[in-house]
Amino acid sequence: MRVLCVPNELPLPANTGGRTDVWRRLQVLRGMGHALAMLTWYDAPRDGQPSAATLAQMRQLCPQVMLQAIHRSPGELLQRLAWLGRLPSHAASRWVTVRRPQVLAWARAFAPDVLLLDGLYGAAVVRWLAGELGVPWLYRAHNLEHVYMQRQWASASGLPARLGLAANLLGLRRLEHNTVRAASQVLDISPSDLLHWQARGHRHVQWLPTVVDAGFVDGLRAASQQPPAWDMAYFGNLNTPNNVAAVRWLVQQVLPLLGAQPATVLLAGSRPSDAVRALAASDARITLLADPPDMPALVGAARVLVNPVQTGSGVNLKSVEMLFSSASLVSTPAGVQGLPAAAAACFDVQASPAGFAQALQAALQAGPPDAVALAARRSARAPFDAAASAAVLGQALAQATGRRL
Repeated sequence: MRVLCVPNELPLPANTGGRTDVWRRLQVLRGMGHALAMLTWYDAPRDGQPSAATLAQMRQLCPQVMLQAIHRSPGELLQRLAWLGRLPSHAASRWVTVRRPQVLAWARAFAPDVLLLDGLYGAAVVRWLAGELGVPWLYRAHNLEHVYMQRQWASASGLPARLGLAANLLGLRRLEHNTVRAASQVLDISPSDLLHWQARGHRHVQWLPTVVDAGFVDGLRAASQQPPAWDMAYFGNLNTPNNVAAVRWLVQQVLPLLGAQPATVLLAGSRPSDAVRALAASDARITLLADPPDMPALVGAARVLVNPVQTGSGVNLKSVEMLFSSASLVSTPAGVQGLPAAAAACFDVQASPAGFAQALQAALQAGPPDAVALAARRSARAPFDAAASAAVLGQALAQATGRRL
């Protein structure tokens, strides 16, 4: 088929969980033999113009890429404000910046069989474009967005961040429900979110697990063959309010309970906030690596991997990736929410700082997981490989278009 993908943002560089999830799904679709095009946005003030190297890499999977810039100019912000109430801020920013005549002409030339809305915020654009082209569209849900954003707002500090998140909460629940209702098929990231929609009468929703690609797994395996470089590691983006709160909880409430162990702690991830930098500097055991080019090499070199996140929705991608390591795994309950029971059982799950610290000490003293634990972990990985994802995507595309694949 010819699939026009519309993610929230350009998925490269794949340095956040959301971007990585989209990038790996594109790889699966391309591996299935589908022709791909992409319409998406980039945040010009924050990220700048995508580099030629980034676009060249993108076009290896999607030969046709139509980029729309979000400039946050005064005029653009006024247009976004005019749409508030009808569209939450993040969705309004994409609607008012899309160059509709050019995009429609470009999409007609590509002649897609189906559109894939990957993330919620391009919903208004996809519904308009699908109507103009007369083709069905699918929605890939990354989480219960209205729940996730409410928790981000609660975790945020500073008036500008809280105001921005509050603007995005306006009409967000309504947009999410209307998008699920209108899509031909909905592909949800977690079994628990799937049950949420099914309980509300939606029968066109199915679970599409996130994918952990072979390259990531190979990088973990290669790093694990060397002596461990870190006693403990936490990885992921280091700027969203929930992840900043996770680092603060780990550094201020857990590490003081551990004494001299662990001796080495790694924080690795994209765009660390000033708060994260200050937290890392507060403990001599911590090494902060910002925007590392080879995350698997770091993750695979740790004795214990932790996920101290306190809030979230959907599935925490880092927890899925942790399953593919041979390290001991410790998480809060929020870190394993949305995972199948067999996957969650691979973690030592602790809610309190004292319990988390005790689990860390026990893991460091016990050494690597035994053969039984590793066998259970290998079994729990099965839903997250490319073949499983391809099977679900193929079924959803066939159901949406009425074509047999």
